[in-house]
Amino acid sequence: TVHWILLRVAPRAVPHPKTPRYALHQRMSYVFVIAAYLLYTLWSTEQNLGANYYHILGLRPDDFSASQLRHNYRRLSLALHPDKNPDGEQQFILVQHAYNVLADPLTRFVYNHAGEAAVMCQTCKTVSDYMLAAIPRRLAVYLTYVMGSVAMQVFRIGKYGTYWRYIAIGSFAALELAMMTRTTDPVLIRVLLWMAPHRTSFEMSQILQQVMICFFIALNQIGPQFIPQEKNVNTVALAKQLLATTRNTTAEIQGKAERLAGFYKDTGLERLASESFENELQLGMTIGTSHKFREEYIDRLNAERSQIALK
Repeated sequence: TVHWILLRVAPRAVPHPKTPRYALHQRMSYVFVIAAYLLYTLWSTEQNLGANYYHILGLRPDDFSASQLRHNYRRLSLALHPDKNPDGEQQFILVQHAYNVLADPLTRFVYNHAGEAAVMCQTCKTVSDYMLAAIPRRLAVYLTYVMGSVAMQVFRIGKYGTYWRYIAIGSFAALELAMMTRTTDPVLIRVLLWMAPHRTSFEMSQILQQVMICFFIALNQIGPQFIPQEKNVNTVALAKQLLATTRNTTAEIQGKAERLAGFYKDTGLERLASESFENELQLGMTIGTSHKFREEYIDRLNAERSQIALK
Protein backbone atom coordinates (compact mmCIF):
# COMPACT_ATOMS: atom_id res chain seq x y z
CA THR A 1 0.00 0.00 0.00
CA VAL A 2 2.78 2.45 0.91
CA HIS A 3 4.61 1.59 -2.32
CA TRP A 4 1.43 2.15 -4.33
CA ILE A 5 0.86 5.57 -2.73
CA LEU A 6 4.48 6.71 -3.21
CA LEU A 7 4.43 5.52 -6.81
CA ARG A 8 1.62 7.98 -7.54
CA VAL A 9 2.58 10.85 -5.22
CA ALA A 10 6.39 10.85 -5.60
CA PRO A 11 7.43 8.36 -8.30
CA ARG A 12 11.06 9.50 -8.22
CA ALA A 13 11.33 8.53 -4.54
CA VAL A 14 10.35 4.94 -5.27
CA PRO A 15 13.39 2.73 -5.97
CA HIS A 16 13.36 0.35 -8.90
CA PRO A 17 12.37 -3.25 -8.06
CA LYS A 18 15.14 -5.83 -7.63
CA THR A 19 17.61 -3.24 -6.34
CA PRO A 20 19.25 -3.18 -2.88
CA ARG A 21 17.45 0.08 -2.03
CA TYR A 22 14.10 -1.43 -2.97
CA ALA A 23 14.85 -4.48 -0.80
CA LEU A 24 15.76 -2.19 2.12
CA HIS A 25 12.50 -0.24 1.75
CA GLN A 26 10.58 -3.49 1.60
CA ARG A 27 12.20 -4.73 4.82
CA MET A 28 11.58 -1.44 6.64
CA SER A 29 7.93 -1.45 5.59
CA TYR A 30 7.59 -4.98 6.89
CA VAL A 31 9.16 -3.96 10.20
CA PHE A 32 6.77 -1.01 10.47
CA VAL A 33 3.75 -3.28 9.96
CA ILE A 34 4.96 -5.80 12.54
CA ALA A 35 5.73 -3.05 15.08
CA ALA A 36 2.30 -1.47 14.57
CA TYR A 37 0.63 -4.82 15.09
CA LEU A 38 2.73 -5.35 18.22
CA LEU A 39 1.56 -2.03 19.68
CA TYR A 40 -2.04 -2.85 18.81
CA THR A 41 -1.72 -6.24 20.53
CA LEU A 42 -0.41 -4.58 23.68
CA TRP A 43 -3.25 -2.05 23.65
CA SER A 44 -5.85 -4.79 23.16
CA THR A 45 -4.25 -6.81 25.99
CA GLU A 46 -4.64 -3.88 28.37
CA GLN A 47 -8.24 -3.41 27.27
CA ASN A 48 -9.07 -7.11 27.60
CA LEU A 49 -7.99 -7.13 31.23
CA GLY A 50 -11.27 -5.43 31.94
CA ALA A 51 -12.24 -3.54 35.08
CA ASN A 52 -10.56 -4.47 38.35
CA TYR A 53 -12.09 -4.13 41.81
CA TYR A 54 -10.84 -0.57 42.14
CA HIS A 55 -12.45 0.47 38.89
CA ILE A 56 -15.73 -1.20 39.89
CA LEU A 57 -15.83 0.88 43.07
CA GLY A 58 -14.67 4.07 41.35
CA LEU A 59 -11.28 4.21 43.09
CA ARG A 60 -7.62 4.47 42.18
CA PRO A 61 -5.30 1.84 43.68
CA ASP A 62 -2.74 4.44 44.75
CA ASP A 63 -5.08 7.13 46.05
CA PHE A 64 -8.15 6.33 48.16
CA SER A 65 -9.20 6.34 51.81
CA ALA A 66 -11.28 3.96 53.89
CA SER A 67 -14.09 6.53 54.12
CA GLN A 68 -14.11 6.97 50.33
CA LEU A 69 -14.24 3.20 49.90
CA ARG A 70 -17.24 2.92 52.22
CA HIS A 71 -18.99 5.88 50.59
CA ASN A 72 -18.62 4.47 47.07
CA TYR A 73 -19.70 1.02 48.19
CA ARG A 74 -22.86 2.30 49.86
CA ARG A 75 -23.77 4.40 46.85
CA LEU A 76 -23.32 1.49 44.42
CA SER A 77 -24.99 -1.09 46.65
CA LEU A 78 -28.08 1.11 46.98
CA ALA A 79 -28.23 1.72 43.23
CA LEU A 80 -27.74 -1.96 42.37
CA HIS A 81 -29.75 -3.57 45.15
CA PRO A 82 -32.08 -6.27 43.72
CA ASP A 83 -35.08 -4.63 45.35
CA LYS A 84 -34.52 -1.47 43.29
CA ASN A 85 -32.79 -2.98 40.27
CA PRO A 86 -33.81 -6.61 39.60
CA ASP A 87 -31.47 -6.78 36.58
CA GLY A 88 -28.42 -5.70 38.61
CA GLU A 89 -28.14 -8.69 40.95
CA GLN A 90 -24.89 -9.96 39.48
CA GLN A 91 -23.37 -6.50 39.60
CA PHE A 92 -24.54 -6.11 43.19
CA ILE A 93 -22.78 -9.36 44.16
CA LEU A 94 -19.61 -8.23 42.35
CA VAL A 95 -19.62 -4.88 44.16
CA GLN A 96 -20.00 -6.67 47.51
CA HIS A 97 -17.13 -9.02 46.76
CA ALA A 98 -14.90 -6.16 45.59
CA TYR A 99 -15.63 -4.21 48.77
CA ASN A 100 -14.91 -7.22 51.01
CA VAL A 101 -11.55 -7.75 49.31
CA LEU A 102 -10.43 -4.10 49.34
CA ALA A 103 -11.73 -3.31 52.84
CA ASP A 104 -9.39 -5.89 54.39
CA PRO A 105 -5.70 -4.81 54.15
CA LEU A 106 -4.62 -8.46 54.01
CA THR A 107 -6.77 -9.50 51.05
CA ARG A 108 -6.15 -6.14 49.36
CA PHE A 109 -2.40 -6.78 49.42
CA VAL A 110 -2.90 -10.29 48.06
CA TYR A 111 -5.21 -9.01 45.32
CA ASN A 112 -2.72 -6.31 44.28
CA HIS A 113 0.25 -8.67 44.09
CA ALA A 114 -1.18 -12.09 43.20
CA GLY A 115 -4.47 -11.45 41.46
CA GLU A 116 -8.10 -12.33 41.94
CA ALA A 117 -7.53 -16.09 41.91
CA ALA A 118 -5.22 -15.90 44.93
CA VAL A 119 -7.92 -14.21 47.03
CA MET A 120 -10.23 -17.19 46.51
CA CYS A 121 -8.25 -19.35 48.97
CA GLN A 122 -10.69 -20.33 51.73
CA THR A 123 -8.18 -21.79 54.21
CA CYS A 124 -5.56 -19.04 54.03
CA LYS A 125 -5.19 -16.81 57.10
CA THR A 126 -1.96 -14.87 56.51
CA VAL A 127 -0.13 -13.30 53.58
CA SER A 128 2.29 -16.22 53.55
CA ASP A 129 -0.61 -18.67 53.30
CA TYR A 130 -2.12 -16.83 50.35
CA MET A 131 1.20 -16.49 48.52
CA LEU A 132 2.27 -20.09 49.11
CA ALA A 133 -1.07 -21.21 47.71
CA ALA A 134 -0.66 -18.96 44.65
CA ILE A 135 3.00 -19.70 43.82
CA PRO A 136 2.45 -23.22 42.34
CA ARG A 137 -0.25 -21.85 40.04
CA ARG A 138 2.00 -19.04 38.84
CA LEU A 139 4.98 -21.34 38.39
CA ALA A 140 2.80 -23.61 36.23
CA VAL A 141 2.31 -20.67 33.87
CA TYR A 142 6.05 -20.20 33.43
CA LEU A 143 6.58 -23.93 33.10
CA THR A 144 4.14 -23.81 30.20
CA TYR A 145 6.24 -21.04 28.63
CA VAL A 146 9.40 -23.14 29.00
CA MET A 147 7.76 -26.24 27.51
CA GLY A 148 6.45 -24.16 24.61
CA SER A 149 9.93 -22.75 23.99
CA VAL A 150 11.46 -26.24 24.05
CA ALA A 151 8.83 -27.46 21.59
CA MET A 152 9.69 -24.55 19.29
CA GLN A 153 13.34 -25.61 19.38
CA VAL A 154 12.52 -29.24 18.68
CA PHE A 155 10.40 -28.37 15.66
CA ARG A 156 12.80 -25.57 14.58
CA ILE A 157 10.20 -22.83 14.95
CA GLY A 158 11.13 -19.35 16.05
CA LYS A 159 14.88 -19.87 16.28
CA TYR A 160 15.71 -16.17 16.49
CA GLY A 161 16.33 -15.05 20.09
CA THR A 162 16.12 -18.55 21.60
CA TYR A 163 18.68 -17.79 24.29
CA TRP A 164 17.05 -14.50 25.23
CA ARG A 165 13.65 -16.14 25.33
CA TYR A 166 14.75 -18.35 28.22
CA ILE A 167 16.41 -15.39 29.92
CA ALA A 168 13.17 -13.40 29.63
CA ILE A 169 11.06 -16.24 31.03
CA GLY A 170 13.37 -16.58 34.03
CA SER A 171 13.47 -12.81 34.56
CA PHE A 172 9.69 -12.46 34.56
CA ALA A 173 9.32 -15.41 36.91
CA ALA A 174 11.81 -13.79 39.30
CA LEU A 175 9.99 -10.46 38.97
CA GLU A 176 6.63 -11.98 39.87
CA LEU A 177 8.17 -13.96 42.72
CA ALA A 178 9.64 -10.72 44.11
CA MET A 179 6.21 -9.08 43.88
CA MET A 180 4.60 -11.92 45.83
CA THR A 181 7.23 -12.14 48.56
CA ARG A 182 8.02 -8.46 49.23
CA THR A 183 5.94 -5.69 50.70
CA THR A 184 7.16 -3.16 48.11
CA ASP A 185 6.98 -3.49 44.34
CA PRO A 186 10.12 -3.78 42.18
CA VAL A 187 11.28 -0.58 40.49
CA LEU A 188 10.05 -1.66 37.06
CA ILE A 189 6.53 -2.28 38.37
CA ARG A 190 6.50 1.07 40.19
CA VAL A 191 7.46 2.87 36.98
CA LEU A 192 4.71 1.09 35.03
CA LEU A 193 2.17 1.84 37.76
CA TRP A 194 3.12 5.50 37.51
CA MET A 195 2.30 5.31 33.79
CA ALA A 196 -0.95 3.34 34.36
CA PRO A 197 -2.17 4.18 37.89
CA HIS A 198 -5.54 2.47 37.36
CA ARG A 199 -3.89 -0.97 37.24
CA THR A 200 -2.58 -3.21 40.03
CA SER A 201 0.91 -4.68 40.28
CA PHE A 202 -0.35 -8.10 39.26
CA GLU A 203 -2.09 -6.71 36.19
CA MET A 204 1.10 -4.95 35.12
CA SER A 205 2.97 -8.25 35.37
CA GLN A 206 0.35 -9.83 33.09
CA ILE A 207 0.85 -7.06 30.57
CA LEU A 208 4.62 -7.56 30.74
CA GLN A 209 4.18 -11.25 30.01
CA GLN A 210 2.19 -10.36 26.93
CA VAL A 211 4.92 -7.91 25.97
CA MET A 212 7.43 -10.76 26.19
CA ILE A 213 5.34 -13.08 24.00
CA CYS A 214 4.60 -10.39 21.41
CA PHE A 215 8.23 -9.28 21.32
CA PHE A 216 9.58 -12.72 20.49
CA ILE A 217 6.86 -13.29 17.91
CA ALA A 218 7.84 -9.98 16.29
CA LEU A 219 11.54 -10.89 16.53
CA ASN A 220 10.97 -14.11 14.61
CA GLN A 221 9.11 -12.18 11.94
CA ILE A 222 11.62 -9.34 11.65
CA GLY A 223 14.84 -11.30 12.23
CA PRO A 224 14.94 -13.08 8.83
CA GLN A 225 14.54 -9.71 7.09
CA PHE A 226 17.90 -8.47 8.44
CA ILE A 227 19.81 -11.69 9.25
CA PRO A 228 19.84 -13.95 6.18
CA GLN A 229 20.22 -17.61 6.95
CA GLU A 230 23.77 -18.68 6.14
CA LYS A 231 22.64 -22.09 4.94
CA ASN A 232 20.83 -20.45 2.03
CA VAL A 233 24.19 -19.48 0.51
CA ASN A 234 25.89 -22.39 -1.24
CA THR A 235 29.35 -21.60 0.08
CA VAL A 236 30.78 -25.05 -0.79
CA ALA A 237 29.95 -24.73 -4.48
CA LEU A 238 31.18 -21.14 -4.47
CA ALA A 239 34.52 -22.16 -2.92
CA LYS A 240 34.98 -24.95 -5.50
CA GLN A 241 34.33 -22.53 -8.33
CA LEU A 242 36.86 -20.04 -7.02
CA LEU A 243 39.45 -22.76 -6.46
CA ALA A 244 39.05 -23.73 -10.09
CA THR A 245 39.71 -20.08 -11.02
CA THR A 246 42.84 -20.19 -8.88
CA ARG A 247 44.05 -23.29 -10.74
CA ASN A 248 43.53 -21.46 -14.05
CA THR A 249 45.59 -18.56 -12.70
CA THR A 250 48.38 -20.97 -11.74
CA ALA A 251 48.32 -22.45 -15.24
CA GLU A 252 48.66 -18.96 -16.71
CA ILE A 253 51.71 -18.27 -14.52
CA GLN A 254 53.29 -21.56 -15.56
CA GLY A 255 52.66 -20.74 -19.22
CA LYS A 256 54.38 -17.40 -18.74
CA ALA A 257 57.37 -19.21 -17.24
CA GLU A 258 57.67 -21.49 -20.26
CA ARG A 259 57.49 -18.55 -22.66
CA LEU A 260 60.18 -16.66 -20.72
CA ALA A 261 62.40 -19.73 -20.67
CA GLY A 262 62.11 -19.99 -24.44
CA PHE A 263 62.82 -16.29 -24.88
CA TYR A 264 66.02 -16.35 -22.78
CA LYS A 265 67.27 -19.66 -24.21
CA ASP A 266 70.93 -19.61 -25.28
CA THR A 267 71.41 -16.03 -24.02
CA GLY A 268 73.29 -16.88 -20.85
CA LEU A 269 70.56 -15.20 -18.76
CA GLU A 270 68.45 -18.30 -18.19
CA ARG A 271 69.49 -18.67 -14.56
CA LEU A 272 68.88 -15.01 -13.72
CA ALA A 273 65.47 -15.05 -15.41
CA SER A 274 64.58 -18.31 -13.71
CA GLU A 275 65.44 -16.96 -10.25
CA SER A 276 63.58 -13.70 -10.91
CA PHE A 277 60.46 -15.45 -12.14
CA GLU A 278 60.61 -17.98 -9.30
CA ASN A 279 60.43 -15.14 -6.81
CA GLU A 280 57.57 -13.59 -8.77
CA LEU A 281 55.76 -16.90 -8.84
CA GLN A 282 56.08 -17.44 -5.08
CA LEU A 283 55.05 -13.88 -4.35
CA GLY A 284 52.06 -14.09 -6.67
CA MET A 285 50.83 -17.40 -5.30
CA THR A 286 51.29 -16.53 -1.63
CA ILE A 287 50.08 -12.92 -1.70
CA GLY A 288 48.45 -11.85 -4.95
CA THR A 289 46.43 -14.96 -5.70
CA SER A 290 45.36 -15.52 -2.10
CA HIS A 291 44.19 -11.91 -1.78
CA LYS A 292 42.37 -12.13 -5.09
CA PHE A 293 40.74 -15.38 -4.07
CA ARG A 294 39.60 -13.97 -0.73
CA GLU A 295 38.26 -10.74 -2.21
CA GLU A 296 36.45 -12.52 -5.01
CA TYR A 297 35.00 -15.03 -2.55
CA ILE A 298 33.68 -12.26 -0.29
CA ASP A 299 32.22 -10.37 -3.28
CA ARG A 300 30.46 -13.47 -4.56
CA LEU A 301 29.14 -14.31 -1.08
CA ASN A 302 27.72 -10.80 -0.61
CA ALA A 303 26.17 -10.92 -4.08
CA GLU A 304 24.36 -14.17 -3.27
CA ARG A 305 23.15 -12.74 0.04
CA SER A 306 21.75 -9.70 -1.79
CA GLN A 307 19.93 -11.97 -4.24
CA ILE A 308 18.43 -13.93 -1.34
CA ALA A 309 17.29 -10.68 0.33
CA LEU A 310 15.64 -9.55 -2.92
CA LYS A 311 13.69 -12.80 -3.12
